[in-house]
Amino acid sequence: MQNILTQRLFLVLLFIIGIVLTIYAFNKQTSIYPYDVKHDYDYEFNESSATVTNLDITNSQIKLLNYALREGQSVFLKVNVSSTIMGKYFQPSINIVSENLSFTQYFEHGAEGVRYLNLSSFPFKDTGNIRFEGNYISIKDQSAQLISFKNIDTKTKKILFIAPHPDDAEIASFGFYSDNKESYIITITAGEAGGYKYSNVYADDVKHYLKKGELRTWNSLTVPQLGGISPEHTLNLGFFDSTLAKMFRDQGKVFGGVKTGTFDINTYRQQNFSQLSRSLSGVSNWVSLVENLSDLLKEISPDIIVTPHPVLDAHPDHQFSTIALLQAIKKSGVQTEYLYLYTNHFVLNEYYPYGETGGVISLPPNFSEQIHFDRIYSHALSIDKQKDKVFSLEGMSDLRPSTEWRFLKGTIKMSLRKVRDYFLKKETNYFDRAVRSNELFYVVNVKSIYKENVLGALINTSQ
Repeated sequence: MQNILTQRLFLVLLFIIGIVLTIYAFNKQTSIYPYDVKHDYDYEFNESSATVTNLDITNSQIKLLNYALREGQSVFLKVNVSSTIMGKYFQPSINIVSENLSFTQYFEHGAEGVRYLNLSSFPFKDTGNIRFEGNYISIKDQSAQLISFKNIDTKTKKILFIAPHPDDAEIASFGFYSDNKESYIITITAGEAGGYKYSNVYADDVKHYLKKGELRTWNSLTVPQLGGISPEHTLNLGFFDSTLAKMFRDQGKVFGGVKTGTFDINTYRQQNFSQLSRSLSGVSNWVSLVENLSDLLKEISPDIIVTPHPVLDAHPDHQFSTIALLQAIKKSGVQTEYLYLYTNHFVLNEYYPYGETGGVISLPPNFSEQIHFDRIYSHALSIDKQKDKVFSLEGMSDLRPSTEWRFLKGTIKMSLRKVRDYFLKKETNYFDRAVRSNELFYVVNVKSIYKENVLGALINTSQ
């Protein structure tokens, strides 16, 4: 009898703990957003090349009859959305359906007000309907705006992808660069800093971070081959992780590795095998960084450069990689046509883009700051391309589990940490955030960066 009573008390205790954890997790849902999720997104399209068309949403669908939309456009629908009561606790989403195609776009928990649905992956025709099926969120009958941008034909363009760290090009643009076999990928740093990832292998900190940088440099040079990129088109400049902002503020000073203490720029640069590395010279300071980029721009002469958005990306290395690039463009005098700007560390929070693997990436939250762009580009990824992107990320050492998984104790610890981080909303998994049905870029005409107001808008960082 005593054993039965003990078992029942234990089950009641487990039930109570489960209820408490569930309530706590639900209450954490909206707290991960550092803004009011009931605020309208605010974008200004007057200064861009957008075509804006007014239309009506009736019975959760739009009719495309008489709308001059064609394939080869990036298309967004400005709508008002309203989460249900359960949408505060479960991730709201809308299935966007047309004929036999369906895409899912996710929103913040409790989202209300103006949002932008990304319709770019649909092959628009003169007729047909698109309907919206809400999960914990709804779209009422309303007047809406269809905002479309004509895509630039990139198939014949020479494209240079700038990655501040190994894996940034893959996270932001694996689909884009693998669809253009004339792509070039230049990684700025070795990415050797950050977490102590291999503590069970290396007891010595310096040896650990030296090896971590070596691994990540090798990743940056070889993983693009999974996307069909020639080894001759990949290069790592070997600058040190987490030093670019300091280099900018003291431009003649040489900065060493934050974790390794080495000042030798060839520590990781020596791993390059492309002939492009012949033009590399200098030391680990800002002057050399701009000079290296300028020389490479002259040698590659790209039509398009894909690089982090220095305002929308919060990581200092990302911001200052692009600031160095802008200086190098001016210094080199190359006739690059466009910048395609991305964010891997969205400035408001690390959870954007929201929701699950395979979902649609649309315009991020924006409330007051006007973002400068000439157009917005949504690059579609097929299911097969998304699978390829998974393996490109899997090939990046820093995105994989640490080596403690080899042992049972380590596997249990990792599993418990993952569960804890999920409930505490600490997990920002790149495989969820990056492997989506599209990749998103803000496009800026390079000629416009010579205008002071535009340049100021692009480098408005905490310099």
